[in-house]
Amino acid sequence: MASKFAIPEDPDREYFFTAKGLESRRVLRGSEAKKTFSEIPTIDISSIVSQDLSDRVKLAEQIGRAATDVGFMYLTNLPIDSRVMDNAFEALKKFFALPLEEKKKVVSTKSWTIKGWQPIMNEEGDMSNETFRMGNDYTEPEQEDPDYIVEKARTFNQWPDALPEFREALYKYWNALVIFTKKLQGIFALALGLEESALDHLFKRPLMDITIQHYCQGKVKPGLGAHADFGAFTCLLQHEVGGLEVLNANAEWVQVPVKKHTFVVNTGSYFEHLSNGRWMSTIHRVRAEGDVDRYSLPFFYGFDPTAVVEPLLLEPNEEPKYENVNIGIENVKGTFYEMNEEHPFMQMINKKGINLEDMRYDQVLRGVEV
Repeated sequence: MASKFAIPEDPDREYFFTAKGLESRRVLRGSEAKKTFSEIPTIDISSIVSQDLSDRVKLAEQIGRAATDVGFMYLTNLPIDSRVMDNAFEALKKFFALPLEEKKKVVSTKSWTIKGWQPIMNEEGDMSNETFRMGNDYTEPEQEDPDYIVEKARTFNQWPDALPEFREALYKYWNALVIFTKKLQGIFALALGLEESALDHLFKRPLMDITIQHYCQGKVKPGLGAHADFGAFTCLLQHEVGGLEVLNANAEWVQVPVKKHTFVVNTGSYFEHLSNGRWMSTIHRVRAEGDVDRYSLPFFYGFDPTAVVEPLLLEPNEEPKYENVNIGIENVKGTFYEMNEEHPFMQMINKKGINLEDMRYDQVLRGVEV
């Protein structure tokens, strides 16, 4: 997450970004310290494919405890071919190793929704890390759905002509995650004490995004980007080099070591809204120090852009702690937040005098003239 705020230096507080902007948490020590987590729980996810509902309910109970107590969890024994994971990492390494001029051909400023390659510069002017993003794009045959035809859909994703196997490997991973996250969505519903299909209406056409991260050796500022995730949940696949840390209630950073072929899953801000705070969107960051490169492969799973998320689990006389969230509007706001004034879309909006608060997801999706 790019910082638009000056972060104070205070040894007694940890600062991070949430939907509200820059926030902080006081470090609790000694007698002030709370009972909180010191490691990330590990859950065997193999029963997610069981035909026996009781097996899935037992799994949901474990996931519910992890979501309540920590907000993060390891999921092991995934129903995904490990070769699909390995091939995705091999392909992304090849992409980031391409000459700069090749990567610039798919720079994110050419995409209406900032998909493609993006370099991140540090204070010294060096590239500290770089990303590649892909997401929902109904112009691509890999995402074609005969039940959902988008007229005049705009192309968002970009792919390097110099490395066709990159698109193939990433889409095999994408398709595997689409199937898995749909099943996991049902387990989360069970974990909230609901029917397995109770949240399906909020996930008709989920917003999904892969943001590949490459942290360059020796260039990353320690503690870069402490934040909470938006969306419903994230499935992160780490590779060889760790660095992920999670903030507990005492404002202590808990390390999340790499476990091969294992997802690190965390619940996002909108599940915190939906559960009325019973589940947390836990703060996390990356400390990619040392003389090695770090790669990670997160898959972000969100609600349908037509959905309105509101607290569902209210006890009698319990007041909602969160306002209702229009997912489409928030998605557009988030996209604009990441754009600079030189982005072609921002230039068009400014030229036409359009109020960003009036922009709709439908206009971005279909390329409707504004």
